[in-house]
Amino acid sequence: MFTTLVHRPFQPVFGVTFAALVAFGLAAPLSAEAITKPMSWTPGSGMSPGPIEGTSVVLEKGAFGAAMALKSSGLTASDVVTVWWVVIQKPDVCQANPCTPIETMKDGMKSDSVVALAASGVVSEDGTISLASYLPVGDVDGNFFETTFHSPETAEYHLPIHNHGPLDPSMAEEMLTSFRAGCTDESLPKYYPQTALTDGTKGNFECKTVQVAAFPADE
Repeated sequence: MFTTLVHRPFQPVFGVTFAALVAFGLAAPLSAEAITKPMSWTPGSGMSPGPIEGTSVVLEKGAFGAAMALKSSGLTASDVVTVWWVVIQKPDVCQANPCTPIETMKDGMKSDSVVALAASGVVSEDGTISLASYLPVGDVDGNFFETTFHSPETAEYHLPIHNHGPLDPSMAEEMLTSFRAGCTDESLPKYYPQTALTDGTKGNFECKTVQVAAFPADE
């Protein structure tokens, strides 16, 4: 089953996005731009960087916007994770390909980036989670930057998984809907914008962005 928290309102098909249906071969893509790749461990995860066996992300992009369906594993059971849309609409300003987190988060206005919550959930006992989300073009609620989503077909996409630690009932909703909730100050990257660093209540967990899938614009 998909655990789905969609950042912006849309009409789901039995609770999942079109991308989720495509991921399981139950529907045709909305456009020709459908890409599938595995998740990878981040350098800060403590794991050997590289693709993670048994994981997959389907990204669809077209004039409508973007949709994704993600299946991951190797995560810590019962921890809260959030997945983020990182849409870089001017990736040519980055020195690296794909853009690095510092290039994206330190000056998102320069790269015309959109960064907002895609989906969230609690990791299953076997360390797996499945999530799906849809991001239509236009203004994006909760965007870390004062930008709009206007170039879905030419943008670079990153889909990072941020681990918030074990679910704390006193701040459960915040943990599932923010970047910062449950995390210590020290565990948050200082180059992130204040809109991210103040998004949610402080906690005692050393939060980490543990996995990511990156889709360069030229793929």
